[in-house]
Amino acid sequence: MNVTKIKKGIAVGTEIPMRQNSGNVGKWVEDQLSENGYKINSGPGPDLAEYGVEVKSRKIESSSPHTVGSMRISEIISTPYDQSPIKEKFQRQYRVKYSDLGSVVTEEQVYDLSDDFIQDRIREAYEAGREKIAQNEINGYHPPYVKGTSWGNFEITDSCGSYRFRIPDYVMRKIETVAKNSNHFGNLFEYQL
Repeated sequence: MNVTKIKKGIAVGTEIPMRQNSGNVGKWVEDQLSENGYKINSGPGPDLAEYGVEVKSRKIESSSPHTVGSMRISEIISTPYDQSPIKEKFQRQYRVKYSDLGSVVTEEQVYDLSDDFIQDRIREAYEAGREKIAQNEINGYHPPYVKGTSWGNFEITDSCGSYRFRIPDYVMRKIETVAKNSNHFGNLFEYQL
């Protein structure tokens, strides 16, 4: 299924009844979608599992890395990117952007991130980090940050038994641009970021 729009999504201009704090706005977005009739998956894989769409919220003033998802260390070591929940969560994303000034939604859009150019770079970042995590495991060491490539890295979670896969903000902005334009340029040009 190729979802391109969430019909009962969060409309631009919607006021968010809180300030961002530890993922509360993301939870609010999921709750709103649930109230609108969408079944939210709280387990592994995309939030809108039946449609293959991950739900993400983003404060437009933020420059911190974008979290794709988290995995236990043993699962990262044993799971190549193409079988990982990280790949599942990074195919299509419903991204709700909002401003902390006024707590209002400024954009809501489904991004198709399945473009080979995007997926190849994220795969490379995941696999480079995965290789380092496996080596660190042999040495009994779990650093707080494991660099994949400039396209993504792993950061340890509070529980220390898992890592989050994260994409730098400037890279995610480039990915969004590619996703918005891949239908126009993919058949006409080769491109790099």
